[in-house]
Amino acid sequence: MGQHPARPPVVSIHELGTLGGAVSQAKAVNRLGHAVGTSRDALGRTRAFRWQERLGIVDLKPLTGVNTSANDINDVGDIVGGGDTGFGDFHAYLLSEGTSVDLGTLGGNESEALAVNRPGQAVGHSRVAGAPAKRAFFIPEPGRMVDLGTLGGATSIAHDVNDRAEVVGFAETPGGQPRAFLWTVGEGMRDLGTLGASASMALAINNHTAIVGGSGHAFLWTEQLGTVDLGTLGGRTSCANDINDAGCIVGVSQTAATDPRGLPVTRAFLRTPDGGMLDLGTLGGEHSSAAAVSEVVDGTVWVAGHSHDAAARIRAVLWAVRLGQDQP
Repeated sequence: MGQHPARPPVVSIHELGTLGGAVSQAKAVNRLGHAVGTSRDALGRTRAFRWQERLGIVDLKPLTGVNTSANDINDVGDIVGGGDTGFGDFHAYLLSEGTSVDLGTLGGNESEALAVNRPGQAVGHSRVAGAPAKRAFFIPEPGRMVDLGTLGGATSIAHDVNDRAEVVGFAETPGGQPRAFLWTVGEGMRDLGTLGASASMALAINNHTAIVGGSGHAFLWTEQLGTVDLGTLGGRTSCANDINDAGCIVGVSQTAATDPRGLPVTRAFLRTPDGGMLDLGTLGGEHSSAAAVSEVVDGTVWVAGHSHDAAARIRAVLWAVRLGQDQP
């Protein structure tokens, strides 16, 4: 018997609310549908939050200071981000089993963790002593922060790490151009090139060493294929922000439409493993963006991000996407 076309994915969108302020954005989601991100509170401060369906949106309070961020959550519930220490510094933290650990810096007064893998290893960026530039770091074990260096320039930032301790991000070349990199313990930092633009940035890596990011357009990089242009939703630019182990990719793309201000409409997208790029829609406004995608659970993925509502307010959202299946 022949195959019928796959059913299209079914998408629903859930607003996560705020901590009392005007803006919230979801940065990550795990396979349980638990999301983290940042929200303004009633005093206008930027605060880290965790959202669970049962509890709603909760201020994490990972460090003692005023402003905090939550950038990633793994499948065992570990959370990383950054926050004021109360002494004018801003430090990366790891929140695990209810206990928050200050991850320190590379010698400067500022650091922030952007991703954590299942073993609890974290990556991000830190200022180094006596220099204004940020450097990518990797924390292979508690108490040890490794400076990943650069591609010859001043700055580097690590955006993601997989369970095999492979790290991706961007680093500057001697000429100051940002380039996507892959870093491994054995080979160090490798320039992944661009899509022909002068700059590129790697934002996520899965456990099969498939890497996504942006270089004018969203791209997918693998050892076998090199850098592949993923296209757009009809507009000029796009960027891929995350990829899961099934090969689902999420990000943001301009469309061919313009908003009332004459600016390009930007929409969150999900690219399915068969290559289809799906506009995930909004809460009623013009714009949305997808930051992260969970692993597939029972044919469904969670996608974390933010959307404008009908009043153009920016709200953290979770999309639940039931992936289409081939019908017999």
